[in-house]
Amino acid sequence: MKLYQIYVPELATYVKYKVLDPESIDSLIEELDNKAPKDFKLAVLENVIYNVKPEITESLRMMSREAAERCIDAMYHGCVMLNPGIDIDLWIELAYAKNINDKDIKDINDLSAIESEIAKHLQSKFDKRIKDKTKQKVKKITRQKFLGLQDYLEANVIGQQEAINSVVSALKRSQVGLNDKNRPLGIFLFAGASGVGKTHLATLVHKYMFSEEYPIVRIDCGEFQHKHENQKLIGSPPGYVGHDEGGQLVNQVKKYPHTVILLDEVEKAHQDMWNTFLRVFEDGILTDGKGERVDFRNTIIIMTTNLGNEKTVDFLLSGGAGFARNVGMKHGTKEMPPHEMVNKNTLDAVRKHFRPEFINRLDKIVVFNHLSKTDMQKIAELEMSVIIDKLSKKGYSINYTDSVIDALLEKGIDSVKGARGLAQIRREKMEDQLADILIKSVPPRGTIFEISYTLEEDDFVFTLKKPSKAKSIEK
Repeated sequence: MKLYQIYVPELATYVKYKVLDPESIDSLIEELDNKAPKDFKLAVLENVIYNVKPEITESLRMMSREAAERCIDAMYHGCVMLNPGIDIDLWIELAYAKNINDKDIKDINDLSAIESEIAKHLQSKFDKRIKDKTKQKVKKITRQKFLGLQDYLEANVIGQQEAINSVVSALKRSQVGLNDKNRPLGIFLFAGASGVGKTHLATLVHKYMFSEEYPIVRIDCGEFQHKHENQKLIGSPPGYVGHDEGGQLVNQVKKYPHTVILLDEVEKAHQDMWNTFLRVFEDGILTDGKGERVDFRNTIIIMTTNLGNEKTVDFLLSGGAGFARNVGMKHGTKEMPPHEMVNKNTLDAVRKHFRPEFINRLDKIVVFNHLSKTDMQKIAELEMSVIIDKLSKKGYSINYTDSVIDALLEKGIDSVKGARGLAQIRREKMEDQLADILIKSVPPRGTIFEISYTLEEDDFVFTLKKPSKAKSIEK
């Protein structure tokens, strides 16, 4: 172990630093990987500065908070200068800016040896700690966890078994190398009625495959209704305003190359937008406004649409067709449309709206089912679990009767709105009352909320039960 001294003006003295070997730096970084930036700096000081505890800690306590932070930053810069593998980005900044001058360094007669060591290990450290680490993380997410994807989606998506099977089958081909390596991992068009789980399934695929560490890339196609707005995706060409800023889509894919790209309500976008995506679907590459190639081959592209739903809604609200038609149903219905009719209406509308070259590049057009009453009942129970989870974090618990689920189904089921009606009732009829109770009475932790539904008041009733005290057991 080598010791060097660097003058720290904030302390008005020289501080002894250790020069760690590459293996020690790697183990230190692995140990401190999940720490917050401030805690990371302090931990680095404790491991690299030779005399940090006996001498420097007392000096920091005597300083003001701002002065202590400046002193910590100065010492941290010294740690990075002598051990560049600790913070590669900061080392490069220091190397160009020369924040620490040679006159402030003492007893460094073999600085050239340190520079050669930096040159030798810098690239290897970068590859190991960033590139290799990213590959291992993505491999773990997409391959090791892939076997459980089907079970995970089936447990969290209600009533869409066919859609789940289609998505898992297409992604399975990409995992074993049977797909085209020059295309994205999967390209899907989710079609069907509103509120049946299209966006929900896309979000769950991203959460499971890539985790919440990599945010989903979501584009609202309603913002691209005009031809010129296509430039917002890839960036303005040279000479135009905003050229240096890049585009909404390419900027996010550059930053998060392993992600789900969700294009919501694609029927609202201008047709020229899909000319941009044809190359992405075919080659997995897109050239942005700066002329740089952006790689989409590690993404999953999911588009959603309501095309064809208008005919299905008209059929439901009219009460059928022919002599059996009921023209009195104006506001909604609980009836299920025939699945064959939904498929035909949807696929006919999709083929009419999009050109064949676009449709032929999709892995699958997935038509979502309308939700049955049994599906709605399962979703109603999930909606109650949302409330249970929220209150459990505050130290409360909930008991509810079967009448609550029945009331949710009665008030929230609608074949036109889908499951969104259940969520709306949960927010407006239950969570609003809960908010009033929590604000006005502030019940103690452990309180049990008992929820029921009364026909007389036509509303949900909340009864608070005090937490029961543990009874002593007499021997």
